[in-house]
Amino acid sequence: MSQPLSDDANSSTPRDPAPSSTSTLKAIIHHSRLNNTNLNFSTSVEGPISITQLFIRRSRLSTTIEALPPSPPLLSQHGTGYDLTNSVFSPDGRNFQVEYAVKAVENGGTAIGIRCKDGVVLALEKLVTSKLLKPNANKRISTIDRNMGVVSSGLLPDARHFVSRSREEAASWRQMYKAPIPVSALADRMGQYTQAYTLFSSVRPFGVTSIIAGWDSEAEVGVDGQVGSGPSIGAGGKQDIKKKGGPYLYMIEPSGMYWAYYGAATGKGRQSAKSELEKLDLAAGELSLEQGIKEAARIIYVAHEDSKDKEFELEMCWVSSLAGPTKGRFEEVPKDLREEAEKLAKKAIEGDDDEDEEKMET
Repeated sequence: MSQPLSDDANSSTPRDPAPSSTSTLKAIIHHSRLNNTNLNFSTSVEGPISITQLFIRRSRLSTTIEALPPSPPLLSQHGTGYDLTNSVFSPDGRNFQVEYAVKAVENGGTAIGIRCKDGVVLALEKLVTSKLLKPNANKRISTIDRNMGVVSSGLLPDARHFVSRSREEAASWRQMYKAPIPVSALADRMGQYTQAYTLFSSVRPFGVTSIIAGWDSEAEVGVDGQVGSGPSIGAGGKQDIKKKGGPYLYMIEPSGMYWAYYGAATGKGRQSAKSELEKLDLAAGELSLEQGIKEAARIIYVAHEDSKDKEFELEMCWVSSLAGPTKGRFEEVPKDLREEAEKLAKKAIEGDDDEDEEKMET
């Protein structure tokens, strides 16, 4: 419909006899005689309207207004209205608070884990955010129990709370069962703990993705402070049998979902890191622990290529069997071995750059 309007601010179109919702449009006119004049008018057309013509003639405003069909709600697409609380799903089944937590993880440094045939390696791209920071301080890879550790990518305070809770779970298991907690049991407990923070509106999800690595011993390991051996049979008795044991690697996401992996990656450079991990064929179980350290350093440097303008420190830890170099303990990789792995990684990156230049020249 078309309706000429005067410059009177109270002019309006005729109302429909039937009751309907009213939309108000506010226009600011720039004219030599009507400079910065606010014109308000109402229309009884339900839904959005579109202005197709707008011109001024002799201090009179004329416009053409046509009604548009109501558009579907965009709440589920942009999260408006469904991202204000943690306990609400959008109509298409999305939890936006969890997705925002994943975005926080993607802004963190790259963290990877490699499961080898005789141990597990964790590596982290620790970005240097200030030149005033002390080198090789503020460690991001933490020990949970003597046989396992964790590396996290995302918000550092959330990662520290995750580590603290993991240590409490490990200590509780030792007190109850007089043995170190298995890696799978810790992953299950921390997965449930993380998932609980996605259920209530009074809390928010963890802004970290954590990779847990450890070695479950095949033999019975004594517990510090244990007195006596206890009964050998009957209630409370325990038999010394050979357990399955071996290396284990789990990754826990902000949603609480966790899986066991041969190789895992998270953080800003996760896509490049995953591509490199897939090339190693880790499922074959032929990669040694020393080779895993070299590959982990190389993969971190490859993932850092996308943000090479930023300085970073390479942080690495490993765990082996009782007969291996760490004697079943989760420890930091020795400095000489880490520096050697870094040199090889830098040479590999430089070699790839030279090959790319040769291909471009040819």
